[in-house]
Amino acid sequence: MGINKENALKLQYLWQDGHEAEWIESFIKIADKDSNIVPFILTQQQREFVENMSKYNIILKSRQLGFSLVICALSIRKCIIKPYSNCLLMSAEQKSATEIFDKLKIMYDNLPDWLRPENKAYNRQQIKMDNGSKITCCCEGRKEIVGATNIIVHLSEFSRWSNPQKQLSSIQKTVVADGFIIIESTANGFNFFSDLWFKSKNFESDFKPFFFNWINGRELFEKDYKNSVERFKARNNGKSLTENELDAEEQNLLKMGAELDQLMWRRLEIMQCGVDLFHQDRPANDTEAFLLTGSNLFDTKRVTEVAIAIPKNNYIPKDNITDLPVLLKQYYGKSFFIYKIKKSTDKIYIGIDMSEGVGRDYCACEIFNQDGEQIAEFYNNKLKPYKMAEIINTLGLYYNKALLNIETASGGLSVIENLRNYYRYMNMYKQKMFNEYKKVVYKLGFDTNGKTKGQIINNFIEMFDTGQVQINSRRLLEEMQFFEIKENGSMGAVQGHHDDCLMAASLSLHSLKHGFMYKW
Repeated sequence: MGINKENALKLQYLWQDGHEAEWIESFIKIADKDSNIVPFILTQQQREFVENMSKYNIILKSRQLGFSLVICALSIRKCIIKPYSNCLLMSAEQKSATEIFDKLKIMYDNLPDWLRPENKAYNRQQIKMDNGSKITCCCEGRKEIVGATNIIVHLSEFSRWSNPQKQLSSIQKTVVADGFIIIESTANGFNFFSDLWFKSKNFESDFKPFFFNWINGRELFEKDYKNSVERFKARNNGKSLTENELDAEEQNLLKMGAELDQLMWRRLEIMQCGVDLFHQDRPANDTEAFLLTGSNLFDTKRVTEVAIAIPKNNYIPKDNITDLPVLLKQYYGKSFFIYKIKKSTDKIYIGIDMSEGVGRDYCACEIFNQDGEQIAEFYNNKLKPYKMAEIINTLGLYYNKALLNIETASGGLSVIENLRNYYRYMNMYKQKMFNEYKKVVYKLGFDTNGKTKGQIINNFIEMFDTGQVQINSRRLLEEMQFFEIKENGSMGAVQGHHDDCLMAASLSLHSLKHGFMYKW
């Protein structure tokens, strides 16, 4: 086919990296819900992913947002523009692998004749092209597949895989230097996928996290919403849902961009499947997808409502803080966050949960004023106790010689010793204890055991439930969301999650409740 100069320039543009979305919309066709073959026009969420994906990607999403279609299209594009490329699309079970292959085949068969390479084979759910490229669809566990090198790997419904950690380790080794791996799934409780998601979200993994909720995917469900309005009206004497009838959760969803027809559809869905399953399959935010019921110590609904109300990056910009010490400036926006400017008259309490600074647990400092407002937060898992002592001393002095309540385990005693003997910091919590002679003694710091941990945690729960504290940190709220009572009666974070900020906040609020403050 002859190509004029203008079309040649367009093709040159589409073949360049960074123009994947335009390439897909120019050449890929799909079967819509009415079985019509139509051009593939990306939704807002699909385009966001295509334009921002990195080498390692993990997608947590609501159901039926069309990301398997997107990855099929990306695979076809890569195999055409780069001959001898291999793409691997793996699913949790054979049925879903077959469904993905059927979508892939429709796209491939409907490419323009001049663009589509001749296919050598359509066997074993595999498309082999005469340019040497190949796309394979299969279910997890296919050992013979893992030996090849791949430029795109898609792991679909990864939360439902068996032995996902071992399989991911093997599959990652097959991805070439300029390739991509895309893990995509809805939630399915707490497992390796949920662990990997939160590690990615907290910058503890190479994977880049993408979350896509049900609210912003409405382009794919317009007919469903329209039908749901009629069904809702039929059940409610011809009346539609109004804003005055919304409950607290629905009002938050409205603030997030949900429309009334979507909320009517949501009510009908919840009638069929229940609210917990709806949260898992159609989450509005990522924590809701893994929402615990029963074993969680904090009111998960209230925690979620508070989290939704907090704007992203709600900490005060560094340029708006004029008196920040030099030491703290280097950590600001990374480990240190201020949510409210202190007043010179504030009485301030800092709870500190220490770590050894070896990259696992975090050292966390939670800072509250006398009114129960969380005004700042510091967390870091790379700083040794001696360095944390310097930072804690600086924090304490900056915050009006705040009372420090330091947990004695995991480097806590070392920090206490440095603060008192080297930095001469005097305003530190003293815990009442009994010595071997049954006499009362007061020791610096807070010794956490089964009894005292329960006391400070329950105090935090009471203050939160009764509105005596204002939490401004999304990280702290996330830890509250995944803090449970275990089968043996102990309290702690769900596997794969942290509770360092939560423990630090409990220490701070314990001091606040009892009014400890030493003159200095």
